[in-house]
Amino acid sequence: MTAQFATEDTRDLVKEINEFCDKHGIAVSTFGRHAVNDGKFLTRISRGGWIAPETAKRARDFMEHANRGGIVLRGRPRRKKAESNAYSMAQLVNQETSIRTPGNYAIHEQRHRSHVFSATTNISWVQADLITSDLLKMTPSPDGLRLFYSPMDNGITLVRALRALHANFPDLPVQVVIKGWGLEDLRNTMGRMVDRLYEHPLTVLVLTNLYTREVPHLSKTAAEGPTELSWHDFALQGKHSYDFQQQIAGLFPKLAPEWSVIRGDDGFPVYSCPSVVAIYRDDHRKSLSHLIPRQDGPDLAFDYCFLNHPYLHSHTMRFRVEYILAPIIRHLAPGGQMKVVQSTGEDPAHEIIRHIFPDQTLNCISRHDIISELRKFLGSEQKELSFSGLTDTRSLYRFDMHTLPEIAADDERILPLQEAWNNAVFFSQLNEELAQSAVYDGTRYLDVTEKILRQHKSMWFVNEAFAVTRKA
Repeated sequence: MTAQFATEDTRDLVKEINEFCDKHGIAVSTFGRHAVNDGKFLTRISRGGWIAPETAKRARDFMEHANRGGIVLRGRPRRKKAESNAYSMAQLVNQETSIRTPGNYAIHEQRHRSHVFSATTNISWVQADLITSDLLKMTPSPDGLRLFYSPMDNGITLVRALRALHANFPDLPVQVVIKGWGLEDLRNTMGRMVDRLYEHPLTVLVLTNLYTREVPHLSKTAAEGPTELSWHDFALQGKHSYDFQQQIAGLFPKLAPEWSVIRGDDGFPVYSCPSVVAIYRDDHRKSLSHLIPRQDGPDLAFDYCFLNHPYLHSHTMRFRVEYILAPIIRHLAPGGQMKVVQSTGEDPAHEIIRHIFPDQTLNCISRHDIISELRKFLGSEQKELSFSGLTDTRSLYRFDMHTLPEIAADDERILPLQEAWNNAVFFSQLNEELAQSAVYDGTRYLDVTEKILRQHKSMWFVNEAFAVTRKA
């Protein structure tokens, strides 16, 4: 017959130990060995064994010390043997990198095209150099430099530009506001930014999926879409990039539902939940307090903004000016500059698409027309502004598909044709349904791609840039 508990206190202690072991994922025998040097401690007192008051105190002191973080326990939750395989498989997918982005296949197809484009061209290098050139010409205030970058993409361009900024201004506080729209962008960017936070502690990252016109307010101002804003203020503990990496990884399960995307009326992805994430180092909180945004706080003001293809070819002029460009211009600080990059439509990528779909119009609106429309829309406000990038010499720049081999006349077939086709579709912003129809129609899309690649001996892309600067 099983003995009764010796005292009410013993019964409570057994309950506390069992809950502690479940919480930390350790066996009761492991607890006994570590706490009181007795692997059968819990079994013995559970059956009514006598326990000295000082032994009970040692057990409770051990649990309290562990719960405060003074002891690191490694284990896994106890489970029945029959559950082990299912549990193991659950553990394999319960990781930061396995969180999948909700949405439909058309949206995911665009994201895959974006990844291929970034990986097979040197766009990140070229545009990082463009941003760096602009930043190093500036004379920032000692209070800090406030940057806005859109869209978030994979973080490579921004990281390269920030390396240059941090090297040239090592003691300058920096606020970096980054606009994205999907969890995949967030994952890649945050994963790369941890090293910037380590090397340059005076950095505040603000990541948001708000519409461009909402970003300066960091609040929900548009009438359409979900209205409840989710706000995260995250102060990183520790002093090593690995510490930051571990803590940021823990954010993904919370952010995943908020950073899912849905397809908007124009086919462009939009957020399912507006979200703002402010990340900075806790040990520099005081010196960064003026750059850490607060919910319902004052509007942002930017010293430098870089907008990389911020609208689609299909967007109207009114949308480009009224909903994208003007809201950012109005929040430029004195001396602040907005740099806008868009495609010209004059390169092999657009040529491929025009050959395959001669009836389709790729509405590449010139920077000259956009600047003219901006001036009309801003009216008297433009007196405080200056516009640059009107000449081709200062505006046009090229980048290349660097994974494409040199094309010789006797090449029987070019292996990276699929990559070249993908890049043409992505850069020309071809409708995804049309792109798929070309694939279903046979190999003509590859034949045309190969013909144009041979004609030019390469594949390149041409962007044009213009800038709007608020007078100091």
